[in-house]
Amino acid sequence: MKPTQLPLFSSRAADRAATLPAWPEPQAAASLLAERIGRLLREPVDVHLTDNAWTMVSFKRLQGRVRFRLHHMFSAANDDVVRALAGFTGRNRRTHGRAIDDYIRDNRDLIRVVPERPQQNVTERGRVHDLGEIFARLNAEHFHGSLEARIGWGRRGPGGRRRSIKMGVYLHDHKLIRIHPALDDARVPRHFVELVVFHEMLHQAIPPVSGRDGRRMVHGRDFRARERRFPGYERARAWEKQNLHLLLRQRP
Repeated sequence: MKPTQLPLFSSRAADRAATLPAWPEPQAAASLLAERIGRLLREPVDVHLTDNAWTMVSFKRLQGRVRFRLHHMFSAANDDVVRALAGFTGRNRRTHGRAIDDYIRDNRDLIRVVPERPQQNVTERGRVHDLGEIFARLNAEHFHGSLEARIGWGRRGPGGRRRSIKMGVYLHDHKLIRIHPALDDARVPRHFVELVVFHEMLHQAIPPVSGRDGRRMVHGRDFRARERRFPGYERARAWEKQNLHLLLRQRP
């Protein structure tokens, strides 16, 4: 049986600072997750936790067992998400897929993606939005011109409808911001693009911190507070919630 997958947009770039906490005892976490899903499905389940940058969830039935490959973020999944994983193997896949998408979106900064070559050229000016102009204005208004980073549109990924999208990434090692090209569209308002760019700029202004459990936090309390103070934050988030389907539907 061909594996069923939930893909994530592959930008070919990522924020190394979003790199992933070292999850303790991954084999034990996988076994526990398999047990939780198995109780719901009432059939044998195997779980392999991955650090995959592109496919967050896949499963197949083989030799009387349901075999999942899941991103390690799911080792901390709550009961609702575990029920969605179990339900995703059945007929009502769309409904359960939405719950999984929401969980991935909330934890997308745990996703490692392969960084680009630092020498690669970047394109600031798009068909609709000029990232260079947006960056320069935000830098002057919110950071006193102190940030030094390149910014450009990311590559378009492979064809096919996306289930999730990473709006932007910041590569600390190269001081490079990449914005998803799906945002370069007349239907995407400038105020939303500005919030996405501001979010990535904050990654340079507010470096990751270590939490009490030793995990690296890219979105600490100071980061979140400053992001919420951005003018039009609520307006932009409301637009995202209402119009995410437009971004997911776009083709390369």
